[in-house]
Amino acid sequence: MVRSLYSGVTGMKGHQTRLDVIGNNIANVNTMGFKSSVVTFRDVYYQSLRGAAGGNGTRGGVNPSMVGYGSKVSSIDLNMTQSISSTTGNPWDVSIGGEGFFQVQDSNGNIFYTRSGKLGYDNMGYLVDSNGNYVLGTAAQGNKVVGLKPGSSRIQMNIPALNPTQANATNTINNIQYTFTATNTTTDGNISLLLLSDNLPAGVMAEATVTSTGITVKLNRNATFASLTELNTAINTAITEANNGTPHPAGNFNLTTNPADIFPAGGLTGAQICETAGANVAGTVTGDRKPLQDVGFDLANPPTGDEFYNGGAITDLEVTYDSTNKQWTISAKVTPEGGGGSVTYSKTVSGSELSSGKIRLTPAGGSRGDYLTLVCPTEEGLLRLSNEYKTLNPADKNGPEELPPLDQAITFPADKLPVTGITGLNVSSAAKSDNLGLASQPFVLQHGTEGGPQTLADISNFKINANGVIEATQGDTILELGRIDLATFDNPSGLEQVGSTYFANTGNTGNIKIVEPGTGGSGALASSTLEMSNVDLGQEFADVITTQRGYQANARMITVSDTLLEELINLKR
Repeated sequence: MVRSLYSGVTGMKGHQTRLDVIGNNIANVNTMGFKSSVVTFRDVYYQSLRGAAGGNGTRGGVNPSMVGYGSKVSSIDLNMTQSISSTTGNPWDVSIGGEGFFQVQDSNGNIFYTRSGKLGYDNMGYLVDSNGNYVLGTAAQGNKVVGLKPGSSRIQMNIPALNPTQANATNTINNIQYTFTATNTTTDGNISLLLLSDNLPAGVMAEATVTSTGITVKLNRNATFASLTELNTAINTAITEANNGTPHPAGNFNLTTNPADIFPAGGLTGAQICETAGANVAGTVTGDRKPLQDVGFDLANPPTGDEFYNGGAITDLEVTYDSTNKQWTISAKVTPEGGGGSVTYSKTVSGSELSSGKIRLTPAGGSRGDYLTLVCPTEEGLLRLSNEYKTLNPADKNGPEELPPLDQAITFPADKLPVTGITGLNVSSAAKSDNLGLASQPFVLQHGTEGGPQTLADISNFKINANGVIEATQGDTILELGRIDLATFDNPSGLEQVGSTYFANTGNTGNIKIVEPGTGGSGALASSTLEMSNVDLGQEFADVITTQRGYQANARMITVSDTLLEELINLKR
């Protein structure tokens, strides 16, 4: 009776411990990076009532008879399975997509390990976790960390001093690059500059409105600006007048262009400078096209580019064939209106390229806009013009016709190709629009700074890459501020929970390896996410029920044992 009484007591104690563990699991169901625990039991020592004996031929063997003394907790094991991650939108939050632990160091130099990646930085630029402990890894050297050996040092994110720079903005409009640059090196130049045209009083070249975030300059649409220098003077004079007669803190705003010479003789009006760039005026064709059309050619629409001669006369058209390379060369001679020697425009194409119906002829060393576009027959059409076709098909009858092979020389009859002595067939070049279109989009000037020492507050676009490298943007430069390295263990279940989602190393974790994320069996990092608790509430509540029943059963055993003892005492009456 006493044995059953104490067996019940041990059972109640064990189930109480199991309930404590379950309660801790449920309490941490929303603790980021938490790992649940599982309790297992074992029986305790036994009292032998009869020993075992083997049979000897005259007597059979007997088994041992033993009475146990209850149960006790055998182990409380960590469940190290990975949990799902939740998205936070914070670039400093990070989770591990596989094996490994973050390394953190407290103020006493103790190193702990955690799966919670709630990170940030302190006033000295050190990478820290939510408890204010240092996150360990590899510090950058010269703003570079890729290629450095993984480690366990504090990560202080140092920002290099910034060189003074002028604010600037470049817009490309109608294939011309326009760049506004502030003359002073200051953040005051990081503003938006918008050009417009308006009907201003006669003699007023420009007016401006200045705010802390932008400048609007209205040019007199009827005034003529003789050059880019005169335009810059008018813009900056208007800005100074709008700024209560003092120069803007960013200095002057100077406009430059590429190509540099865009102002025609006679200058441009404010309307031409600001209003949307119009379409180019197409080139024209005058004269008799019949000599070309008789052999299947014509001039396309538009026939020329905007850098073609102001006008020219087409005098000859020639077609040759290279049987070795199976290529056609088509050329036309053009004589400019102003006189001078003729220029040959030509193009070498394959037969498949002729199927497009148009080819663009250019002179040797010509510019991009210097071209003449011809409508041309297909390769089959050219072959039908050849002497070889006439030889194979002398009657030129209707129906299936044989074309000459392309591996031989192709010649043309004198009355067909080349076409020489063309008269009166003239083409003119396309004309560019004078409108620049500067009002079509604002100039947003950026990257102006006085320079000097920088802190983390002066840079932007922080991110933690999958390999643990912390990156940020300083102007147009990508900085590597450090790398978060991970710790892996032969037996991660041997770690000891010490609170605050931390684990401590023990003698049963095996070897510790410090690796870059995604290498050495560790998982890659996922930015803007946090690993959730791996507590399974369904399993925990099922364990609560079985634990409660086990506790109740052991309590009843004590009650029954007490009743038997009471009966024993009552024998005395």
